[in-house]
Amino acid sequence: MNTFATAFKHYLIDHNISQSDLAIKCNISPQAVSNLLNRDNISLDKMNMLVNAVGCELVFGFVSTISD
Repeated sequence: MNTFATAFKHYLIDHNISQSDLAIKCNISPQAVSNLLNRDNISLDKMNMLVNAVGCELVFGFVSTISD
């Protein structure tokens, strides 16, 4: 399971959102949600679809490890 899926599943549990509820919000089947969250990788588009469905925003960045 990927890091996104692990963190997102925790979010769903913490906010009492079932994968079935998420599937309805995304207009996809519960099996499709399960497949997305149990893959080794997931596209940014799919991640964005899932987080938007629960009222969140996908944010990521990077930090330079090279000092000037």
